[in-house]
Amino acid sequence: MARQTDVKRDWADGIGLNFIRPDVGRPGNYDFVNSGTWLVSQFKELGVKWNRVAFSWVLMEPEEGKFNWEPYDRVVEACDREGIHILATLGGHFDRPPVPAWAGDSLAEVVRSNAGALERFLQAWVERYQGSIKHWEMLNEPKTFHKGLTVMEYVEGVLKPGYRIVKAAKAGAVLPCAFNQLPVLGERDEFWEAARGHYDIHNEHMYVDWGLFRTRPHARPEEAGVRRFREMVEKHGEGDKPLWMTEIGWWGTGNITSGWVYDTYKRDPMLREVEFQPSYRGEDLLNHPVVLREDARRAEWLKDMYARLLSVPGCEKVFLWVSLDEFEGGYDPNRIYGTSAAERPASQVDLWGIIAGDKTWRKSAHALQELIAELA
Repeated sequence: MARQTDVKRDWADGIGLNFIRPDVGRPGNYDFVNSGTWLVSQFKELGVKWNRVAFSWVLMEPEEGKFNWEPYDRVVEACDREGIHILATLGGHFDRPPVPAWAGDSLAEVVRSNAGALERFLQAWVERYQGSIKHWEMLNEPKTFHKGLTVMEYVEGVLKPGYRIVKAAKAGAVLPCAFNQLPVLGERDEFWEAARGHYDIHNEHMYVDWGLFRTRPHARPEEAGVRRFREMVEKHGEGDKPLWMTEIGWWGTGNITSGWVYDTYKRDPMLREVEFQPSYRGEDLLNHPVVLREDARRAEWLKDMYARLLSVPGCEKVFLWVSLDEFEGGYDPNRIYGTSAAERPASQVDLWGIIAGDKTWRKSAHALQELIAELA
């Protein structure tokens, strides 16, 4: 591994942080709308210079031709004031429906039958923010969130129109969606020739051992994954483009109450004495021993992770997932959150944040601040 002093010259502009999910009907929307400018102030205090923000078409154009820019305007203006750059990502993460209802039932349907609606939105989006934003990511994780779309439909119906609009406006650089999150349908290798000349920066997401716990908080597996991707882009003749890791995270900081994640925690031999419930009071969630344990591991891991990944040739930026916990309706220490049950209704929650739902910094936030200060 490169020593921190070896990569210091590359760090000033390399550390990014994912903001918060703005998705309509999901827990992150509350704090996106109500705490967005406060969260920007936390980026400033942390020393983070890059903010990946998801721009939800569903939230911004609820009716055809009628735009709701206000929540985004506040975040963009706050980032401008604080000197924080934005990577603007098309689409929310868990929007339901995945596209505005007036445009179609799915992105696949829009691309096939109503492509003009998407292109008009892209035009309006770029025109609105081209003075402040210079990096545009054309879609978040279609593999997960846009079922029915094919690789070629993504390239022809999303990436190419987006690239054309950004370049016509002289609005900066374009990233495709993360390569490992291309649509399920079609062949991923079709991407390389079809997309050639229509993006500027490679993109990848990295969550090692998804669904399993890691006993050693180092980032050797992530470094190996980034180096493999670097080899792949070189193989396809695209090695001159920089690589951004627009999402990377420590899996164990996920929600301890929901579905298969809950079952995974129960199988961890180190946690046999820990009692798990499908739902908790907000205060009890923030103080749960698993939440505290996993954050402590992440705090150690992220220092190693940034040093390793930013030492990979061409790897320019790495965006940690994620900034703030997401509590439906906002954090309330006495509200019940978790998995809904008839006898105990619960609100949705997601606990990936380096800043807890009560807006206090976790160990990992302090570790990130210390790291940035050391290498500034």
